[in-house]
Amino acid sequence: MSKSKFVIVMLTLAVLLLSVLPTLAQDGITASVSTGAVNVRSGPGMQFGSLATLPFGFGVNLVARNVEGNWVLVSLTNGVSGWINVNYLYVAGNVYTLPISETPVQPAVVPTGSITGYLTANVRTAPDPNGQIVATAPLGTAVTLLGRNYNATWVQIRLPNGTTGWVEAIAVSGTVPVRGLARTDGSVFVPGAPDLPQTGGNNSGATAYVIRAGDTLWAIAQRYGVNIHTLAAYNGIYNYDLIYAGLTLYIPN
Repeated sequence: MSKSKFVIVMLTLAVLLLSVLPTLAQDGITASVSTGAVNVRSGPGMQFGSLATLPFGFGVNLVARNVEGNWVLVSLTNGVSGWINVNYLYVAGNVYTLPISETPVQPAVVPTGSITGYLTANVRTAPDPNGQIVATAPLGTAVTLLGRNYNATWVQIRLPNGTTGWVEAIAVSGTVPVRGLARTDGSVFVPGAPDLPQTGGNNSGATAYVIRAGDTLWAIAQRYGVNIHTLAAYNGIYNYDLIYAGLTLYIPN
């Protein structure tokens, strides 16, 4: 091969490589779990049920993010997809380059189960041991799982004859974890308010920042180049998703 032909071939390969690299960069955002265990939830928020729990160091592929960028949709190698709070991940890349999506993950199939915990389970009108009994379900009865109560101690089921009601979670074995079901008892997730310091007594060496509407702890930490875990601990924040506009946040130097 002549020198001129060799140069042309190499230039062609370089152009092809440069055209492929952006695609590889966009599709290659990965992360690993940075805490002892993290829940993979069916939607971008604490109010959604858990589909799986991942241990420290577990690797995931990032697929999308919510508008604020504090929850990411991940894809696992077993085909399960779900949402994880970015505060519990080491991310290899920029979360904000991901496409935006806030759609809850729908189960691939309707979750089902069977009565395994009792010889005969009482089906009640409410998730309460004093609720009225509307039916009984013998051991081995096949059921459809409709939902759960707030702390996943009761499951709402539908019997083969169409009767719906509540049974204790320990009475049922299902195709999905009870905590992975949606809450159907009318409860809502209401986290407690964080205790943010409001005086500069012990914060004289820190930068004061007044939280504005739309701020997230993740974005503030990135803006000031501070580790989000350090920032949260410094300000006594235990729920990274809950900060309030108008309060003062202290940025350690």
